[in-house]
Amino acid sequence: MPLVKPPSSILIIMLLCIATCGCVNDSNSESDNLVTIWAYDSSAEVAEKAVEIYKRNHPDCPYEFEVVSLGQEDMVEKIKIYLTIGSIDTLPNIFYDEDYNFMEYISYHQEYFVDLTPHISADDYYQYKLINVIYDDKVYAIPYDCGTGTLFYRVDLIEKAGYSEADMTELTWDEYIHIGQKVKSATGVDLLVIIPEGDMEGRLLYQSAGTWFFDEEGNANIANNPGFVSAITTLKRVFDSDIVYKASSWDDMISCIGNEKIVSLVGGSWWAPIISSFEDQSGLWRVAEMPKMTGSDSYSSYSNLGGGNWFIINKENQNFATEFAVEMFGNNIELANYAAEKYYVIPVNKKLVEGLTDSGTEFFGGQKVVTFMSETNQHIKPVKYGLHTYEITYTVGGYVGDYVNGYLSLDAAIAKMQTAAEKVVSSS
Repeated sequence: MPLVKPPSSILIIMLLCIATCGCVNDSNSESDNLVTIWAYDSSAEVAEKAVEIYKRNHPDCPYEFEVVSLGQEDMVEKIKIYLTIGSIDTLPNIFYDEDYNFMEYISYHQEYFVDLTPHISADDYYQYKLINVIYDDKVYAIPYDCGTGTLFYRVDLIEKAGYSEADMTELTWDEYIHIGQKVKSATGVDLLVIIPEGDMEGRLLYQSAGTWFFDEEGNANIANNPGFVSAITTLKRVFDSDIVYKASSWDDMISCIGNEKIVSLVGGSWWAPIISSFEDQSGLWRVAEMPKMTGSDSYSSYSNLGGGNWFIINKENQNFATEFAVEMFGNNIELANYAAEKYYVIPVNKKLVEGLTDSGTEFFGGQKVVTFMSETNQHIKPVKYGLHTYEITYTVGGYVGDYVNGYLSLDAAIAKMQTAAEKVVSSS
């Protein structure tokens, strides 16, 4: 799920789903039987489906739902403002948001969120997700999905350079670059698209190396960090190889797919529904694990970009809201299959993963994409995201852009990144 991509539209689209549904009745008043859910992009559609399934399974209770779909930036801004001013009644009962924002909600406003510890079994979840929903040894969100680091590529274009699907597996970045140069020579098409300042690929690479902007104690963790050096020097090699389509915006990134200006894309699993929306390219795309950096045996081909969680606000109807969220988002296999099949939302609850069905995806040449991403997720390295990921990533992204474009030396870029991270820490 997005946003480890650039922000969704700020325009608010109201998707209302008012339904009478079955549940354990924790209120008999007509004035307090509404449960509101805020979400964005596919998570809003998943929430609507959750209401539909719950209504079917529990037909007798007088609760209603209002599912509101907002642009992610707009939703996050509203939540932060209402939390800051203590306007809890204005907040939804349930909302979905990314891993990256967890600490900013909970560390400052812990009392406004339901403690979900009794409802979450640690053994059911992957460690890289679980550690990012825990604060003060308590769980404050339902770990939901992973933005699986994935290499998406056009099989028809690599074949023009003499490569096959087998050649696109278990790649290092240097091997990937070499393939890109050969394919561009044969087709004239750039290997991949990047917005350097967005640092999306950077975040994928940092976690694939088992590191992050901050350490476990929340201290700046960039200077003298081999993982960061490897990540940004890897990106520079890609740029210096003249195989990158430099996108000017998020819309440009998407349009270059439809305009067939790229051979491949390295990103989170949420790119799959975007890519597959170009129906005229059906059968031409494939997926593989993202390339692995060289320089350390600890580096991997596995990462997370933009997975998220479901939060429950400590307000009226919290008991039912918790019951509903745990049942549907935490445990319902029908909903998990719906989300995976339609939106490539890959669960991080191991029991839900075991229950997924996958008959292959026509758009991706019959590949079992959901199965591939589910298996990939098991190997992601746990890193603690901490506070202010977006504040630091767009600052760091600018310095990475300056480095790959030759405006900064490696040492200067790393120093500026470290200073920026230290400023973020000192302002927290």
